[in-house]
Amino acid sequence: MTTVENIMNRRIITASPFDSVRKAAEMMNEFKVGCLPVIESGQLVGIITSRDIRCSHPNRLVIDAMSKDLITVTPSCSIWDAAEIVERYKIERLVVAEDGKLLGIVTKLELYHELGKHFDTLTGLNKAEYLYYITGKLIRNNIALSIVFIDLDGFGEVDKKYGHIIGDEVLYRVANIIKAHVDEKLDYPCRYAGDEFAVVTVRPASTVKEYALKIVNAIASYNWDGGMKITASAGVVNCQPAIKSDCDIREFVNIASLASTKAKKKGVPVFTVFCNKE
Repeated sequence: MTTVENIMNRRIITASPFDSVRKAAEMMNEFKVGCLPVIESGQLVGIITSRDIRCSHPNRLVIDAMSKDLITVTPSCSIWDAAEIVERYKIERLVVAEDGKLLGIVTKLELYHELGKHFDTLTGLNKAEYLYYITGKLIRNNIALSIVFIDLDGFGEVDKKYGHIIGDEVLYRVANIIKAHVDEKLDYPCRYAGDEFAVVTVRPASTVKEYALKIVNAIASYNWDGGMKITASAGVVNCQPAIKSDCDIREFVNIASLASTKAKKKGVPVFTVFCNKE
């Protein structure tokens, strides 16, 4: 999973709490940075930003102008959690620290640039890594979840018969059908790969098979151009709260994928597996 450690800037210019605001401003200008972490005796004690400098007299000390209530993250913080933090606190950069030690800085721009790599522009859905992130987050919080794995039937033939442009249009419309069945408080959809989609959901386990069936039926009943017949098979795996946070998340995704394959073989739209690891 991509974390802030993968993208943070380790070349950090810092200030002392006893530097003047004028000196801090000069350092920001020289190194073209918008803030300076403030270090005393090797420990991170605050941060002074360009806004702090504009609001302070040049002869004041950094310790009097800096912000002491720091918003920090650890290197293991995921890029999705980090983005949530910068939006919640309306900040432009995050300090990365651990045990009081400054390790790096990541800006809002850098975060969203990296997030863009995990976003599928064709379908407007997150890519597979988001599936692993949100599944792990829910499991660590002891929240019961299910994974709905949706695989289009014989999609390779669509590409061969109608071409890739039409194939892409089908994928785009399938994604929109899935989005139309998403409750933002309950469901987390993604394009897993190729013609495979997945939805992590916290809906009650007893309702998820019916939920998956609604999506599959909506795909089959859609008025496809040129008389195309597009169908899908879905696999559902229910993960109950007893699952521990150190579980192999990829295993559960794979179980859901295999369940969709089993649905195809059995000629049923949805096949469900209950997976409860102690």
